[in-house]
Amino acid sequence: MSKSNFIKKLSRITVVLIALFSLQGCPWVDPDYQFDYEIIITDTPANLEGLNSIYNDYNSDLPYRAARSDIYFSTDRNSNGIEFDIIARCFDISYHERDDVLNITIPQNAGESMMDRKLIPLITTGFDELGPYTYFEEGGLTYFFYAHNGSEGNEFSDFDIKFVYTPRLDWGTYNGQQRLYGPYKADPANSEFDDMYPAISDELGKFLFCSNRENDSFDIYSFDLPQGPLFQEFLTGTIPYEITKETILSGDGNDKCPSLYGDYIVFASDGEGGYGGFDLYYSKYENNAWTDPVNFGSKVNSANDEYRPVVFSFLNYTLMIFSSDRPGGKGGFDLYCVDISDIIGIDAYL
Repeated sequence: MSKSNFIKKLSRITVVLIALFSLQGCPWVDPDYQFDYEIIITDTPANLEGLNSIYNDYNSDLPYRAARSDIYFSTDRNSNGIEFDIIARCFDISYHERDDVLNITIPQNAGESMMDRKLIPLITTGFDELGPYTYFEEGGLTYFFYAHNGSEGNEFSDFDIKFVYTPRLDWGTYNGQQRLYGPYKADPANSEFDDMYPAISDELGKFLFCSNRENDSFDIYSFDLPQGPLFQEFLTGTIPYEITKETILSGDGNDKCPSLYGDYIVFASDGEGGYGGFDLYYSKYENNAWTDPVNFGSKVNSANDEYRPVVFSFLNYTLMIFSSDRPGGKGGFDLYCVDISDIIGIDAYL
């Protein structure tokens, strides 16, 4: 099952469960009930306070998108601001029809999943781990990608894209073996420069990432996904491939952190015409090409930096989590969430 089909199925299951509970006699709810909303999501970005710290918290990934969502993100809190590690947390999202409110709650002491208890120590080093990304291969494997700047000689180096993979049936099933393989380098994407932020589209058949391999400026690149062999064999093998620079998405500035939502790509750029620092942009793939990137506008962007956008859907909403160092946060970069349904409709993923 492709990642897209998996998410569609999960969304349908969520809706069906809600309907079943409604039909099978849930307790009567007082229409005048009082609910303490924690983080109300609108078309103005809201700080996800319970996830953030006084340090930098950014580069998120949402592997499972449902009423409770896991979230991976990079933070330098564990080393008091020295190096970045990837950590796992979760959040609850709910819609309240009476008040027409979309609310996010950050549960306290929710604990890590069985896989995260093994995965996080496996990838954590004394170097930086940035840009987590989860991919569900049709062959039944789950891939966890990230960028790492440590060399085999235990010295800092340029960032390379690395990955760990695991059979999905190893987790949450009877007698699952809980196997993790890696970390390995994603050889086709890496160079002697910084290579980071992978994103994979089964629909487009492309692996996208960003790199500063030309003119010391970050651009967005891609290569075609292989047909036939398991993905990890391609990433670590010698099958021929060709790297293509996505020229429409790559301007005069730095274009980084690509993320995919259906036939849309969202990314960060510090090119001219923005509101200051890095801004968030989107582009749609149609007629076998990307459209010219469009700035998300002043409601989303600020005079500071906006970074690493991740788009997901909940009910009839299209939401985006990103990071920013704008004033009013807890410190450094914080994670924010915003409703972008008026810009990118939920049907973009269906």
